[in-house]
Amino acid sequence: MRYLLTSLVLLTLLVLSPASEGQEKPKLQKLVSPLVGTWVSKSDAGSTMVRYRKDGWFISAHYFSASFSLTESVWAVGHWALADDSLILHRLAGSDGLQLVPEKRQLVLKELTPDKLRLANVPLGGQTFEKMEDIPAPIESHLSGATLKKQVYEQKGLILPEDAKKDVESYVSILINQGRTMQYYLSPGGEFLGSIGEENDDLIGKWEKSGDFLIVSGITEKRKVAILMELKKIDGRYKIFNMEANGMAAPDTFKPTPFQKITPVKLSADGATQYLNVETFNDWYAKLNSMTEVTGVRKQVTAEGKIEETPTSSKSIFKADSKTGAVKGMSKMFEEDGYYMVEVDGQYDAFLGVSFSKSRSTKLPDSYRYRIGVISKLEPRTLRWFFTSGVIPKTDEYFSEQVMNSTGGTSKTTVKRDGEFFLEFNSVGKRTADFDEEVWAQFNVAAKALIEKTKDESPAQQE
Repeated sequence: MRYLLTSLVLLTLLVLSPASEGQEKPKLQKLVSPLVGTWVSKSDAGSTMVRYRKDGWFISAHYFSASFSLTESVWAVGHWALADDSLILHRLAGSDGLQLVPEKRQLVLKELTPDKLRLANVPLGGQTFEKMEDIPAPIESHLSGATLKKQVYEQKGLILPEDAKKDVESYVSILINQGRTMQYYLSPGGEFLGSIGEENDDLIGKWEKSGDFLIVSGITEKRKVAILMELKKIDGRYKIFNMEANGMAAPDTFKPTPFQKITPVKLSADGATQYLNVETFNDWYAKLNSMTEVTGVRKQVTAEGKIEETPTSSKSIFKADSKTGAVKGMSKMFEEDGYYMVEVDGQYDAFLGVSFSKSRSTKLPDSYRYRIGVISKLEPRTLRWFFTSGVIPKTDEYFSEQVMNSTGGTSKTTVKRDGEFFLEFNSVGKRTADFDEEVWAQFNVAAKALIEKTKDESPAQQE
């Protein structure tokens, strides 16, 4: 818990921004479906991967680590379109914190070639993506798998369709407990194709409509199972009322949601937000190149049930690049018997509209904390921090907010456990000087020495 708190303190001056304002109007290379495919933008804070589908859906995830764990990622699903040399994004569902980012945004396209994409004016150089040809299996699984589909459905009640296999009349349903989608393709003349999601065993056969009834029959391509499905249209959606496999009725537990018709996505720039101008962003990042002193008080419930108050203090140094959106920082966290340090890699992400933070303590150099920061108020600049899924106990209610001003800022973190007070941390940060390369070098030397000391004291942990 102590590391969790100190990782909050050291980020008092870390800049966040939920979106960008397009100003340039570049001449884009004319391509056929130029964005369709999977793209990656890499930084020291992780990799943002986006799949633009030809049906107008996008699926994205930022991975903080190479393990590609969903508990260490920030994801978003929605619709995309190109309009007037801009990329229009309309998020439909996503990770905690993204609700503070405008749902519909417009990002200028600075460059678009078959293998390179550069978008947005914030950061100043734009965010660069490269086209992915060989997609690692874990990423492919996340971008098209059942877990993400289930998250989207549970959060918004939306069924994320599969990337269409045929451009014909189609319908989609979801198996709620499993997150798999079932997608039907009804071709003219009665030809039927049924995709059964993760099983990847297509059903090939015939379909027939009679009034509100749809009858489908066929054989699965791989396992050669004879399937009969009878559906009835209710409130515009087809609901299965009978399904048989090799003449045997499906179990009662098999209850897919009603099939809804898939319609082409139509997305315009109307209502799209262009947020935070270049001048503001540049000024913001310039102020980050600084040294800061933080003092605070932590109140926490002890094992005996008492509330204990502890004074805290730290010294931090940050450097930021407004062109790339990168932020790096180090903090000395003072204790009664000395100090330890925390290192930070931060990155503003124009696509998702948040800043990422990847930090580690010299006490636990192999353990990282992953968070996202989002603006909740422009003036005074107020920032909200969110941990990625799985970082804090499910019983915790966590809230962290920073208010920034010209001389520093204030920070407040509160944690409730099982609905009861567990922790509160309040601090004040004061900017003491501009960024100094010599001090940065000194902090680096001190951090490396502490990490080596940690390794020497716990050799078994390193094996």
